[in-house]
Amino acid sequence: MRKLILLLPLFSFGCGGESVETAGDAPRGVTDDTIVIGSHNDLSGVLAIWGVPSSNGQRMRFDDVNSAGGIHGRTIEFIVEDTQYQMPMAVKATNKLLNVDDIFLMVGAMGTPMNIALMPKMFEVDVPSLFPLTGAVQMYEPLHPMKFSYFVSYRDQVRGGMRYMVEKQNINKVCLQAIANDYGEENLHGYEQAVEELGLESVYVGRHKNTETDFVGTITAIKNSGCEMLVLGPLVKDTILIYAAARDAGWNAPIISNMVSYVAEVASAANGSTEGLYTASSFYVPDFKAAEPGSWLANWYEEYVSRFGEEPAPQSIVGYTSADLVVRALEAAGRDLTVEKVLAALESIDYYEDPFGGPSMSFSATKHQGGDYLRFYQVRDGKWEIVESTIPY
Repeated sequence: MRKLILLLPLFSFGCGGESVETAGDAPRGVTDDTIVIGSHNDLSGVLAIWGVPSSNGQRMRFDDVNSAGGIHGRTIEFIVEDTQYQMPMAVKATNKLLNVDDIFLMVGAMGTPMNIALMPKMFEVDVPSLFPLTGAVQMYEPLHPMKFSYFVSYRDQVRGGMRYMVEKQNINKVCLQAIANDYGEENLHGYEQAVEELGLESVYVGRHKNTETDFVGTITAIKNSGCEMLVLGPLVKDTILIYAAARDAGWNAPIISNMVSYVAEVASAANGSTEGLYTASSFYVPDFKAAEPGSWLANWYEEYVSRFGEEPAPQSIVGYTSADLVVRALEAAGRDLTVEKVLAALESIDYYEDPFGGPSMSFSATKHQGGDYLRFYQVRDGKWEIVESTIPY
């Protein structure tokens, strides 16, 4: 049961804790009968595997709300713009959402570099960033009244996963291979912090472009370094390619990644090429087909497949629960709706039980990152299996 941008230059704005709007102001994106919520996402590019199901999950929750009469007499209009995970398209999409669609909230927007660059323009016009589809630490640090993150950060996923493996196995020498962008940089920061905190020796650090497909030389260098555990900061395709190259080369040391790899496409890669891969993640995908008939989980699964014609992905769950958190805040904010009231309502959620069985979440005036702990998984027989249900970060 459920328990429940005209194209303008981008400037940096302060991140203080000032009030985001004064009482009595008519909020943008809200009419007597509508609340406009926006998102920009990759619907047709390299990360559409994340963007499409995440958008579907959000839409499903908002549609359910509308079917039940809306929130305090208002229905939700959910507008998603495709960015193909490209910065120019993300800027164009955000311009449209802010200046044409006049959105009230931005929810589930994708991409570390996109969100970092575009949040200041959003905050200038009092549009919060709620639960962006990235685990970047900048989504909630430094503390800002309009920044809320769903995920434990990539940095802390790396730190938590490395700590768990070092404590379980006799590992002293470690190495990192990460994609060469802001996302990869955050994985590097987590890796460096863990190396220092745990007294490890870093013997190799490599970076690659998202277009690279040949990692034989990389794996050779890693093998020659004496590395005892490889940490990845990749996307989906390079996770598979790097892991397969390592195993093809006969290098069998542990390899761990973060939540970006926690998708079925990685676990079920051809010929068992990712068998044994570990990952730390701040969400969980249940076995829907094992759910008790008639249960909320079974009904949700059937409804999702009926609506979208495909199996739900991990990102479907992230999208749905992110939207559910927004719905809870909108309900608590009341009919006299303001951004300030929605943000205060989010901060009042001191315990959120994930209806899918994932890690709990909580928020407060000083905690705008939701996840309370991590889960640790491994690919076994082509599926992700839980290794440890609760690990700190």
